[in-house]
Amino acid sequence: MDKEDQGLSVSSLTESIRSSVVRLVKNADDVAREVVNTIGNRITEITQSSLEVVTQMSNATSGSARNAVRAADEAGGDAIKVAVRLITGAFDGTSEVTVGAIKAVQSTANGAIKGLVDVGVDLEAAASRLAGETVQHASSLSSNVVKVTRETVTGIATGASGTATDSLTAISSAIRGAIQSASESGNDVGEVAVAAVTGAMEGIKKVGGTATDTLQALVTAAVQASTTVGPDAVEKVKRALQDSVNGVDEIFRRQETEQPPQA
Repeated sequence: MDKEDQGLSVSSLTESIRSSVVRLVKNADDVAREVVNTIGNRITEITQSSLEVVTQMSNATSGSARNAVRAADEAGGDAIKVAVRLITGAFDGTSEVTVGAIKAVQSTANGAIKGLVDVGVDLEAAASRLAGETVQHASSLSSNVVKVTRETVTGIATGASGTATDSLTAISSAIRGAIQSASESGNDVGEVAVAAVTGAMEGIKKVGGTATDTLQALVTAAVQASTTVGPDAVEKVKRALQDSVNGVDEIFRRQETEQPPQA
């Protein structure tokens, strides 16, 4: 695909999604269905294209997802349900999460969380549900749950960080939702915990934050989520984070030192 064709693909994607959002004002399910189909069909056509095209596509996808969530809320529908369907629509029908789908998952999650902020939804609950239900859907399709988790949480982190709300609380909630869903769907909670924490760190860095300043809160959220699964899950999550994320060893050592002695 030459650059002229690539430009046409991106332009066509933007106009198609914008038209979908403008037309849909009545039924929340119709909002989700038509926008997801529009995004999905266009991604299928250009997902093997160059990274340059996929990057250009991200801004259009994020903005359209934001508008779709707002339109669903205005129509009296479940805005979070629409947001989930938009994100999962980015990788529906793919046997593997390609470069195009990866970019689409992240940018759609970014736009979806911004749209939910716009309509005044409880961001903490929304972030948990978005991450959790996306992990469940990826698992049901036998998609790469680790990649989907990382990109979803990255998108939530970048979207939430650009708001006046308590973004760290929302990001931590997304991590918990992903890990709990991983356990319920039979996935490796350690791998998903690493994907969620590193995705959150990447998102925070993208918006100019310092991930090292928030790492303890992110790790704490992951460990807390694993406690609801059981002691084996706690150990698995801790070990995976120690093996894969710089700075976690020091956090755990400090926490052990600060614990009061047992009677």
